[in-house]
Order: sequence, then structure tokens, then C-alpha cells
Amino acid sequence: MAEPKDSFTAAACAADAVPPLWERLESAPRSGRATLTHTRIAEVAVALADAEGLEALSMRRLAIELGVATMALYRYVVSKDELLELMIDAVVEPDALTADPADWRAVFREIGLRRRRTALAHPWLIAAQAQVPSLLTPARNEVAERMIGALEPLPLTGDQKMQFIRVVDAFTNGAAGAEVNRRMMMRRRGHGADGDVRLLLRESMRWLLRSGRYPRMAKLVQEGLAPVDSAAEFELGLAAVLDGLAARFGV
Repeated sequence: MAEPKDSFTAAACAADAVPPLWERLESAPRSGRATLTHTRIAEVAVALADAEGLEALSMRRLAIELGVATMALYRYVVSKDELLELMIDAVVEPDALTADPADWRAVFREIGLRRRRTALAHPWLIAAQAQVPSLLTPARNEVAERMIGALEPLPLTGDQKMQFIRVVDAFTNGAAGAEVNRRMMMRRRGHGADGDVRLLLRESMRWLLRSGRYPRMAKLVQEGLAPVDSAAEFELGLAAVLDGLAARFGV
């Protein structure tokens, strides 16, 4: 029987004519005299994106910051996608993870919380991940190895293990991305990243209460809503996701 065209196999990977960035890095000759390195490129690119946002990042601007010709960068990264891969890999920091590898919930919880902290520290990260066709970077692969290892004792198939990982990825990226966007909006409106989002909603809430068309929402507002505690809400959501996975798969 002919193999399905969309199957993902080692043979299909080997057929790719262009070696990925990380394979080229491993096979590149080492030189102690190199003035430009992939590590240095990533450090400067991350600092630039942290300070001015992803929209400020270009190969030309990065070359200026590094003090090299733009074409010199293309000897290290062949596209902006590869530059983003370097940056994403640089901020993941798998060595900082300390949860008991035998406790899958502790491992997934720690990774989820760390992803939120990393996204808040580097507001460009979620958008960068959405632009890169491959996120199989060494640091991210190490995190995935830790997650898979924590699931190994459980009676799960390979596909089910990947479902665990993808579900947690979807929640953490979505929740952290929404928080990053809200913080950026607050900063743009002059309230500071940690300001109370209710300040932005004040006029809209007044209109809502006056309209009489949304009684349930109006009742909630009139009863009094506490300031948003983003950290607590993230932890609650992550715990609910892990509870749901445990119940769904009987683990």
C-alpha cells in the first residue's frame, strides 16, 4: 500500500534538501577567534526586541547593533525565521526547571508557569512563535523531552502524550498571549503594564449599565468585581487543564 502523502516519517525528513539551522550549527567548524557567533546574534536580537518590540527587528537593524555588515549575518542565519528560532531558543532556559521528573503534574505545572513568566519578560515571544514554521529548537526539545519523560510511566499512547503536550501548549500560549496583549495595551494608554484594566473599561461599563440590555453583566458589575489577578487566574486555568487531562485519560 502506498504511504499517505501527509505521513511524517524519518525518510520524509531526510529528503529535505536544506539542513535546518541547528544541524548546520552542530556541523560548523569551531573557531575561538570568531567575533560574531549565533549566541551573540541571539543576545542582541533579544535585547532589541525586548526594548523596542518585534516590529523593530530587521536584519539590517540587527547588523547595525552588532556592528557588522548586513550580509555578514546571512552567513549565520539565512532568513528572519531562523533569527526568530535563535531568539526563541535563547529565552526558553530548560536548565532552570527543577520539578520532580517522576511527578507529571508538577512537571507540566512548572513548565506552564515558566512559560507565562518568559512571555511576560519577552512580550515579543508569542508573536515570534506564531511566525516560525518550525519550533524544534534544542531548548524547546529539551522541555518536550522532560514532558514526555514525566508521562512515560502512564498508560498512554504516543499520540495521547502529544495531546497532553499540545493541550497545555494551547492553554499557556493563549492565556499568556492575552495577558501580554492586555499589558501592552495598558502601557500604550498610559496606565502602566500592571494597571487596573477596569480603568480602560470604565466608560464602556457606564454605557452598559445605562443601556439596560445586559442585565446579567450589569448585575455582576453592580455587585462589584475585584481587580484582575492574572497570576492567580493563570494558575487556576492551568490546574483545571491538568485536572481535565487526568480525568479524560484516567491518570
